[in-house]
Amino acid sequence: MERTVQETRLARVIRMGNPELDRDLPYWARRSNPIIRRQLGMYWKTILPEATFLMKAFAVQAILIALTLPLPFLIELALPAITAAILLFPFALVVYGHLLLAIGMAAAQSITREIQNDTLTLLRATPFDLGSIIASKVAASIWRQVEDLGLLLLAAALMSMPLLISQYGTLYPLDENPLLARVAVVLGLGVSMLRLCLEPFMIGMIGVMMGAALRVRASAIFGTVIAGVFYFLFVNLLRLLAVDWPLRFVIDFGLPLLLPLLVSWVCFRLTQRFITQHF
Repeated sequence: MERTVQETRLARVIRMGNPELDRDLPYWARRSNPIIRRQLGMYWKTILPEATFLMKAFAVQAILIALTLPLPFLIELALPAITAAILLFPFALVVYGHLLLAIGMAAAQSITREIQNDTLTLLRATPFDLGSIIASKVAASIWRQVEDLGLLLLAAALMSMPLLISQYGTLYPLDENPLLARVAVVLGLGVSMLRLCLEPFMIGMIGVMMGAALRVRASAIFGTVIAGVFYFLFVNLLRLLAVDWPLRFVIDFGLPLLLPLLVSWVCFRLTQRFITQHF
C-alpha cells in the first residue's frame, strides 16, 4: 500500500529532524541539532516557556509598581498575596534545587559517557567545533528539564512581587524611600526571572567541566554538587551583609547576573582545555 502524503512527510521529519524546530535559537541549542537529539532520545518533545507572556507579565507589574508612586494605596493590593507567596516559596526552592541537580548530573554524565564509550574523539571528528559540542551537551541537559523550568519562570513572574515588596519595603520604607524601594522591587523581579535562565546553564557547564576533568561519573557528579552548593552559599550569604544601597544593589542585582556568566565562561574554557589535552 502506498504511503499517503502525510505519512511521507512524517517519516521525513522523523528521519531528518525538523529544520524549523527552535529556529529562533542558535544552532548549538536547537533540538534539531544531532548532538542534542542523540542525547535527548525520545525526550526531545518538550514545551517551551511562553517568553512573550513572561515579558508582558514583567512589564505589567513594573507599570503597576510605577503607578504606586502617585497612587500609594495600590501597593496594598499586593499584601494579601504575601502569605500565599511565603507558603509556596519553600516548595519552589525544593523544585528548583532538584531541577539544578538533574541538569548538573545529566551534563556530567553526558561527558563521562562519551569518555567511557570512547566516542568523544568521534564527536570531535564531526563538522561541529569543540565549543559547539560542549555548548550542545549543556543545552541537551537543560532541554530535559525545560518544562519544569518554564513552570518556575511562570511562578517567579507571577508570585515574586509580593515577596519583593515585603523584603525591600522593610529595607527601604516606602514612605521614606519611595523611589528607591520601587526600583529595587522592579529590579528584583527582573533578576529573579533572569537567574532562572542563567543559573541552569551555569550548573550544566560546571557539570560538563567536571566530567571532562574527572572522567568518572560519580566523581563528576559529586564535584558538580559541591561547586553548586558553594556558589549558592556564597551568593546568598553575601546578602546578609548590612551595607548601604549602592553596594546592596550590586550584591542583589549585579552579582546574581554577572557571576553565572563568569562561571560559565571559565568552565567553558577549562572544558576546552581538558578535552584538548587528553583527547
